[in-house]
Amino acid sequence: MLNIVEASLHFSKSEWVFLRELRVGTGRNRHSLQRLDAFALNCLPHLAMKRVCYEIKISRGDFLCEMKNPLKRRIGMHFSNEFFFVTPAGMLSLDEVPTECGLIEVGKATTDDSKRLIRSHAGFFQVDPVSGWYCVVTITAPWRDTPPPTWQFAAAMLRNQHRAMRENPPSPPKQLRLDLK
Repeated sequence: MLNIVEASLHFSKSEWVFLRELRVGTGRNRHSLQRLDAFALNCLPHLAMKRVCYEIKISRGDFLCEMKNPLKRRIGMHFSNEFFFVTPAGMLSLDEVPTECGLIEVGKATTDDSKRLIRSHAGFFQVDPVSGWYCVVTITAPWRDTPPPTWQFAAAMLRNQHRAMRENPPSPPKQLRLDLK
């Protein structure tokens, strides 16, 4: 589900840093072991360096458990300007989503289904024509002004990015360096 969210909403690598399974802090303090499913940081100052947190819920039971413990999402909401739940399409009714959160639904559709879905959704909609996976912003998350990230959170983001680069290094450039000797 995060693949389609990243490809749909954060495809520009020069504009967005998209972090998966982001541990909130470093060390062993009380919040350091909490993880955010995904966190996106916009790197452009004229776009307010927008920060978006995503919490994946793949079952109703998982979502209902989250609703019983709202403090679980407090850290993600503290560091983000927008907070979204990401669920399979049709799993939740709109009135179940807390007012301070948004909802993104992900699903797979045939070509005919995609046309029908595009007509029925007023929000952002993206579909991959090859795979049929789609992403729709069903409820827009309200903007919240939040304090800037702490140094611990910045260090956690850098550690996450370093780990991601180590596990999946970028491909080498297609151009060769000319030897002008």
